[in-house]
Amino acid sequence: MHERRVIEIHRHHHHHHHHRRKGTWKKVLLVIGVVILALCAVTVVAWRVMDTMGARTLHNNASSYAPDLSQVKTSEGASSETASAEATAQPENWQAGWVRYNGKVYEYNSNIMTFLIMGIDKDGTVSAGSSGVDGGQADGQFLLVLNPDTKKMQVIAINRNTMTDVDVYDEDGSFVGTYNLQICLAHGYGDGMQLSCERAEKSVSGLFYDLPINGYISLNMGGVAGLVDAVGVVTVPRIKYENEKLVYGDDQTLNGEQAYSYIRTRGEDYDSASYRLEKQKEFLRAFIASVKARVVKDPTVALSLLNVASRYIVTDVDTNEITYLAGKIGSYYFDSNIYSLKGTTTPAEDGTTGHEEFVYDEDDLYDLMIKIFYKEVEQ
Repeated sequence: MHERRVIEIHRHHHHHHHHRRKGTWKKVLLVIGVVILALCAVTVVAWRVMDTMGARTLHNNASSYAPDLSQVKTSEGASSETASAEATAQPENWQAGWVRYNGKVYEYNSNIMTFLIMGIDKDGTVSAGSSGVDGGQADGQFLLVLNPDTKKMQVIAINRNTMTDVDVYDEDGSFVGTYNLQICLAHGYGDGMQLSCERAEKSVSGLFYDLPINGYISLNMGGVAGLVDAVGVVTVPRIKYENEKLVYGDDQTLNGEQAYSYIRTRGEDYDSASYRLEKQKEFLRAFIASVKARVVKDPTVALSLLNVASRYIVTDVDTNEITYLAGKIGSYYFDSNIYSLKGTTTPAEDGTTGHEEFVYDEDDLYDLMIKIFYKEVEQ
């Protein structure tokens, strides 16, 4: 009798203990669930906040308010037409910055965001130069243009020898003057860091008639291999340069190291910069397509790529802005037809600088400006 009661008590006690443990687990699971949900909410909110902050600051960062096409001196008579038309038959509501082009009126599309991407002729990681003139030349310069109205992502390649206004500084960093020089030199007059990038950005913006540029990313060429390996591989055509003509061969798949040498080598032939620019365009086309495909699946890829190459990169685009752009880019159509300016290359011995000079066709640049950066005024 006595024994049985002990057993019953014992059994009862055991049951009670089990019940309490189950209840505790429920509570723990509930707490974990709430914490996970809270973290998700915080992440979403943080992403949203970064997103909106990114959008705002990118537009405020722009290097100018709008391009100024009245600087254009073209055979089409763009600037003279604008000036004389304003004086005579301009409609009542004519606004500053509007341009007449092929009988229609256009205005700059201020929703557009433009970024300057630079490849710098240095293998090592980024470090400040000891003198004011060893920032390194910008061997690759591209404008990445995002148009939220058309949902298009477009790229304009800039020949490194394009002749334009470049601010020249001496070794102590004192301003010497502005000269008509190869655009790749602007980055060299600086510390290889922010200062160099800002000077390069100024020259590029000036080349495109004071185009607003919302941010820059410069990458020492040595960082290319790591970036490509992080994305996977890139597929590009073989390109040879024969008898002053580009000859395209079969496609080839390159890893990081191979991609690096693909975009670096240019040979010693006349106008080899144009040859290398074509290879860089092919590389960028393949690389952007790969990154875009990855970012569509996971927008955070953009940040991890920046992280991979961070020691080789100088940029004024912050994490909020990258977050915002990564969220956008997935829905954009990448126009794989990379634009570049038409023009002619003057051999080194015929120019004023002792190096090859690419003289762009101003009519062609004007057409490109209207096509990419302007929209028709609804009247």
